[in-house]
Amino acid sequence: MAELLAIPIKTRVIISGDDLLQVLVEALKNSNHRLEDGDILGVAETPLGTTEGRVVKLNEVVVSEQAQEISEDYVLLPEVAQLILDEADEILGGIPHVVLTIKDNTLMANAGVDKSNVPQGSASLLPKNPRESAERLRKDVFERYGKRIGVMIIDSRTQPLRLGNIGMALAVAGFKPVADDRGRKDLFGNELRITRRAIADNLASTCTAVMGESDESIPAVLLKDAPVEFVDESFDSSEMWISPQECMYMAIFEQWRTSGSVAGGPARGKRM
Repeated sequence: MAELLAIPIKTRVIISGDDLLQVLVEALKNSNHRLEDGDILGVAETPLGTTEGRVVKLNEVVVSEQAQEISEDYVLLPEVAQLILDEADEILGGIPHVVLTIKDNTLMANAGVDKSNVPQGSASLLPKNPRESAERLRKDVFERYGKRIGVMIIDSRTQPLRLGNIGMALAVAGFKPVADDRGRKDLFGNELRITRRAIADNLASTCTAVMGESDESIPAVLLKDAPVEFVDESFDSSEMWISPQECMYMAIFEQWRTSGSVAGGPARGKRM
């Protein structure tokens, strides 16, 4: 098996109205790289959203009474609280400066509303339809350059009780995002019953490690020789989703939230 190669694509600052693919290809050319069949292009959601008009000026946000209450409860700018309220499918609770939400079947902070890597006084929102964005980029690569590649739209996330961010794929086009290992045998002949590998999320973390989170100006990463199964399909969170009832974290969280106890034992900490 060939070794996975992650190539950072360093560009100028991406602005509204840019042709994102053209900017990325020009940056690749300047670093003596190019797109090839079988590559995977991992694109960060903020620069993508910037080119899709998903950056909002905070002074244009009208704040509701509910958003004002959320801002006071969790120490947020009222305008940011309003955007979170608009973007979230469900608000679960929070801590100072962060609201825990569900959006598009995914647990995330602040429903993806972010004030980093955008002009001061603005906030970025997640792409409106990451799956369509990934599929559009994949088709554009084929139409412009004749190459068949995979595309991931990437965001960063935190894991429960773990310090720091990891990568997560919001959507995928051109390869299967999850590998089902159920029924396979391990090294000692034991049958795997529940194991499924988050291929796209693991690759997204590889990209996030290369991109950085501050002023690196690396909005995308080109992956070569990734261990994926290429298909002529696109996928969003519905294909990478597990129901709250099947999710260890969410099932226990819901018990705690509704009854104040978990599996008959006392709750540790404050109920939301």
